[in-house]
Amino acid sequence: MSSTPVLGFYEEPARTIPVIAECDVLVVGAGPGGIGAAVSAARNGAKTILVERFGSFGGTWTAGILSAIMPFPHVRGLFKEVVDSWAAAGGWNDNGWGAKDYGASGTYDSETAKVTLDRFVVSSGVTPFFFAQVSAVIREGSRVKGVIIESKEGRQVILAKMIVDSSGDGDVSVLAGVPSDKGRDEDGAVQPMTMIFKMTGVDDERAMASKKADRDFTKAWQAAKARGEVTVPREDVLSSRQPRAGEWNFNTTRIINKDGTKLRDVTDAMIEGRRQVAEVAAFLRKNIPGFENAVVSETAPHIGVRETRRIRCDYTVTAKDIVEVVPFEDCIARGDWFIDIHSPTGEGTVRIHPPAGKWYEIPFRCTRAQGVDNLLVASRCIDSTHEAHAAIRITPQVMAIGEGVGAAAALCVKLGLKSTRDLDVKLLRETLRKQGAMV
Repeated sequence: MSSTPVLGFYEEPARTIPVIAECDVLVVGAGPGGIGAAVSAARNGAKTILVERFGSFGGTWTAGILSAIMPFPHVRGLFKEVVDSWAAAGGWNDNGWGAKDYGASGTYDSETAKVTLDRFVVSSGVTPFFFAQVSAVIREGSRVKGVIIESKEGRQVILAKMIVDSSGDGDVSVLAGVPSDKGRDEDGAVQPMTMIFKMTGVDDERAMASKKADRDFTKAWQAAKARGEVTVPREDVLSSRQPRAGEWNFNTTRIINKDGTKLRDVTDAMIEGRRQVAEVAAFLRKNIPGFENAVVSETAPHIGVRETRRIRCDYTVTAKDIVEVVPFEDCIARGDWFIDIHSPTGEGTVRIHPPAGKWYEIPFRCTRAQGVDNLLVASRCIDSTHEAHAAIRITPQVMAIGEGVGAAAALCVKLGLKSTRDLDVKLLRETLRKQGAMV
């Protein structure tokens, strides 16, 4: 993991940049956290703009074709609306992993998700800008007045009273000068990236029987590795049956020793990811009954990134907070997904579970960017340790965090507060409960 080499420097001439919009709440990044933040802010009366670098809402759900949702028994609110919309459109399988209780996980169709998320966001009154990326921020003292975006139209300015960084990598916060951390303490290594892919032409009944007989195809996978047929540094095959007949999704590739914030690393990860996809697909066709005639139908437009920066805020969520389910008076989201650390350097996954039937809480204070009065963080890059991040990063919880942050941003504007730290957390939580959130 290294930065792109610098050959020299060029001094860019000063220029005047057009202001194209002003709003109450500007959300940067339309992944699960950004969607939650934008819709929540808009429904609470804020004029809201959502900036996204790709051409769809959803982030890892759509551009990353994640296609599987981990258990979410303690997340409702806006996320439940999203799942309900997928189900109504025939794009949700709530029995994907053999469980039927609410929040027990499921799989979704990523194309259905794109269309339903379009309606979900736009109908809430959010103004979206696709294919735009923040390149600089306008900071004056302890406030961020706006951002500079770049698109096919060049550089343009969007001004806002409140800024929400839901970029996943904390791009806005870093540009604003907020400190950040990255990776584990001992060496800064981050969890591996994954190229998600789909296969069609699967015989579902025989494939399910194969998976039941050899959980996650582990025995066959390990045998193939011993024969030198597989080089992917992962111990098993994580797969899920999709809502469409004959279609399966795979979260199996593992690209190690790469940093999702480095240009060369992301480029190399995309190329290595597709190489691994071909290797996994060949393994399945050769070794697993039900996949003999299956073909790769889609690889993700963007590599799946588990971990990069973690933005320093007013509180750092720790592993102790997760496993001891520490309560917080300013809780804005709940979760019960365990600490799930995919080895940054090779095979192996560390799993540390909170007590069964319990939930941990995410406090509002871990989203308030250090040193800035009007900047909140609403994605996997909230303030946490490497270990706690490995639990928090699951998408239902990230959307719940976004919902809380969006409501907070709107309330700050409505009440004319100078700082996010002046917001009454009791009012915030009352607002979230009215939206159906579990806090």
